[in-house]
Amino acid sequence: MKKGFFPGLRTGGRQALTGLLCAGLLWVGQAPVFAADKVPDAPAAAPQATAEQAAEQSAERAAERAAEDARTAAALRQVQQALDAGKYEQAVSLLGPLAEKEGNGEALYVLGTLTMQGKGVKRSPQRGAALLRKAAEKGELRAQNALATAYCTGNGVRRNFREAARWYRKAAEQGLAEAQFSLGYLYANGRGVPKREDMAIDWYSRAANQGLADAQYSLGWTYMNAKGSNQSDTKAAHWFERAAQQDHKKAMNNLAYMYAEGRGFAQDNAKAIQWYTRAAEAGYAEAQYNLGFMYEQGRGVAQDYARAVEWYLKAAEAGEPAAQYSLGLMYDQGTGVQRNLSEAQRWYELAAKNGDPDARAHLRAQERSAPSRKKK
Repeated sequence: MKKGFFPGLRTGGRQALTGLLCAGLLWVGQAPVFAADKVPDAPAAAPQATAEQAAEQSAERAAERAAEDARTAAALRQVQQALDAGKYEQAVSLLGPLAEKEGNGEALYVLGTLTMQGKGVKRSPQRGAALLRKAAEKGELRAQNALATAYCTGNGVRRNFREAARWYRKAAEQGLAEAQFSLGYLYANGRGVPKREDMAIDWYSRAANQGLADAQYSLGWTYMNAKGSNQSDTKAAHWFERAAQQDHKKAMNNLAYMYAEGRGFAQDNAKAIQWYTRAAEAGYAEAQYNLGFMYEQGRGVAQDYARAVEWYLKAAEAGEPAAQYSLGLMYDQGTGVQRNLSEAQRWYELAAKNGDPDARAHLRAQERSAPSRKKK
């Protein structure tokens, strides 16, 4: 079990606790001030006693809340320890009283997440979503985000993009980067909200500026592909680079493309090779295909057909259609590999099946050139 599988549990209780204690102590110190030459009548002592008694009761309540918060914090730490150790059943047993009796938002969120996933408890997306809703209604940001995702996917609730947008917005407006990113995605695709590129950029930007790599990549992609005044290769390259520095595979691939094509940067094939290699070695099939192409063309590296075949094969085996077609060509022509027409045909057909237009055109050309059979 990888430590930190769930977001760290916050141990802060009521944020106003310190203020309540300070208010109580301040009230005790505000005894009536009498003139030195005037002694109050006996009945006047009653309000003084009442004020002091109220202050004491306020302080007692604050102390009780402090003790309760301390117990909750200790229980939540035990839950986190159980999660870190992969002891989900123990975590569920600790969460139960906190979630169901005390209605603690964090406990409801984590219990809902575990119930959705079936970890430590019988899997029930419906019950999990219900727990997430309770936590979300208490203002738990991560629960609001998770509930919105449930509405996006129809997991435990009926799919409803408008509800998803509503809950993402609640968390996004309070600064949760993941919710800001998701709300941007909804605006980019017109799901549950009007399709608005400017709003997508706005919400992606908020999340990207908090360092969320997915948002940085999506913001870069939006700037690269935008229409009109929003289009900016310079901004696209900037955000691809920010995400690539966090090892975001798609961003590394796209950053390499920007260098290779001279978009947003001066053309630099050596840097393109550097970023294609990082993404390819991380297992990203599209980058493996692109790296193979660079080796085949001798761009940024010495031309090397054998290395091109090596990277095409990795990408092809991962299901990349363009790599499957290119590998077919290499086998067909005997370039970088021993010629093998049957192997070439296998890759052509697989690429066509997976939607590669060049492979489909190649197969159609084969059919047209094949000798027609004469009827007897």
